[in-house]
Amino acid sequence: MGMEALKIKPKNERRNGKRHICSQEIFFATRSQFYEGLLMNYSLNGLFIKTKEDPPIGELVTVVDPNPDGEDKKRQGQVLWKNEQGFGVELFHSRNDQEAKLLRFEKRSPI
Repeated sequence: MGMEALKIKPKNERRNGKRHICSQEIFFATRSQFYEGLLMNYSLNGLFIKTKEDPPIGELVTVVDPNPDGEDKKRQGQVLWKNEQGFGVELFHSRNDQEAKLLRFEKRSPI
């Protein structure tokens, strides 16, 4: 099965980039634990990872970038949501981007 962009976009969808369907084993980690899962789809800005065990919403994670040219690259992101199948990660693009997104998340999270 080739990589195809998902074309259906729900009304409340915030994603701007094309999502690509895949089924690839992926490893990721938080500061305290290593995990493995199945990368189900990805875009420039995010990932959906199917897992049996997942990190909490708001947790920072490091994943191996699903780069088709075979060059492994670690990427950092933040768990934004989860459901019974897995969780969504928003990827950071720079240090300033990371700080801005963390601040935005902290503002909407109850203390």
